[in-house]
Amino acid sequence: MKLLVRRCSSDLHETPYTAEVILETGAKINIDRAYVDAVRADLIIDVPSDKLEQVTEHFKQKGVEVRRLMKLIAWDEERCIHCGACISVCPVGVFTFDQAWTIHLEEEKCIQCDVCKKACPLNALASVD
Repeated sequence: MKLLVRRCSSDLHETPYTAEVILETGAKINIDRAYVDAVRADLIIDVPSDKLEQVTEHFKQKGVEVRRLMKLIAWDEERCIHCGACISVCPVGVFTFDQAWTIHLEEEKCIQCDVCKKACPLNALASVD
C-alpha cells in the first residue's frame, strides 16, 4: 500500500523519522519517491499491508502527516490515443501495450514521478494528490 508521508518542520534534519519507524515496526518500507528541502519532506512509500496500520500510527505519533494513496494517477482513456509516449518514459513500467496495441495501466506500480504526465502529448494523464 502506498502512503504519502509529509513532515514540515525546521528540525526536519535532526531526527531520522523513517529509520525510526522501520526499526520500531520491523516493516520493510520501500521509498518510491522523496522530496526534501530545508523545511519540508514528502515521501511516497510502499508499506506491506500487514504493517500498514502500525507504520501509519508510528509516523503520526512523531507528528508526521500520513495519507493513504488510493489512486496514484488519473488516466483519461477517451483522450488517450495510445501513442506509447508514457511507456517510453515510465521508469517503473506502469504502462504496457497489449496485443492490439492498446495501452494498459498497472497503477499500483506508480511512484508519482510525473514523467509520463509531462510526456503525454494530449494531457491524458494527471497526478492525483
